[in-house]
Amino acid sequence: ALKDQALGRKTTRFVSFPDRRSLVSLLKLAGPMFFVLIGKTMGYSAMTIRTGYFGMVSLACHNVLMRIFFFYCTFGDGLSHAAQTFLPGLLYRKSLQQDKVTEVKYASKTATSQPSGESSITGHDKNARTFLKRLLLLSFVVGCVNSNTARFIANHAGRAFTNDASLVSLMSHVSPLMGLALLIHPVTMTLEGSIIAGRDLQFLVGTYVASIAVLMVKLKFFCFDFAAVWKALVLFQLVRIFQFGGRVWRRTASSKMQLRKTAGAESSGNSG
Repeated sequence: ALKDQALGRKTTRFVSFPDRRSLVSLLKLAGPMFFVLIGKTMGYSAMTIRTGYFGMVSLACHNVLMRIFFFYCTFGDGLSHAAQTFLPGLLYRKSLQQDKVTEVKYASKTATSQPSGESSITGHDKNARTFLKRLLLLSFVVGCVNSNTARFIANHAGRAFTNDASLVSLMSHVSPLMGLALLIHPVTMTLEGSIIAGRDLQFLVGTYVASIAVLMVKLKFFCFDFAAVWKALVLFQLVRIFQFGGRVWRRTASSKMQLRKTAGAESSGNSG
């Protein structure tokens, strides 16, 4: 290493640690995501524990249905990752352009025309909304496909998992609830990914606190048979999709309102 330094060569450490600022920035993102993953694990584990109260057949059926459910959940997770990958770039470019416009306004306070950068902000915001709309449409299509194929497997391919007639019959009986949960899941995960992309992590944690609380209460006090366990999962999905959807809709509506104000200011400035 000393020889490389003497020759002016750059060396890379085998093990390096982040500085304090980078570590704090990482923890601000990783901390809430860790809580979200723990919350999901607790919820799914509580479903399995509650199912155990209804006998071995119900527990075996639950395990088979959960394997099918988790297989199709990977499609929703992929859509969430797509939102987390592409939306931050659009939002970051919009933020940079806003900073640039602010600097231009401060530099030329006497200018009567609108800074040209504001049209770029409008373009970035519109691109982000368009991308999210297309991703939500795709997630709805994926949800429909996942729901129907998963129900088909549970109804017509139960013999591939077991030869027990009572278990196969129970799988077919509960399959509509599994299909409904899978129909909602991709849209829910896409909305969740957009919230993560916008770094709205405090709201995300609050949403999961409420969702897990609703799930636990349902399982503890209002779950009297095996089908009710999957009704609790559907309720969990509905609580999340309404909370995430409401948050995204409010933020989109506020963004549109700002764009309208900007357009109105531009038109009034041009007419003056």
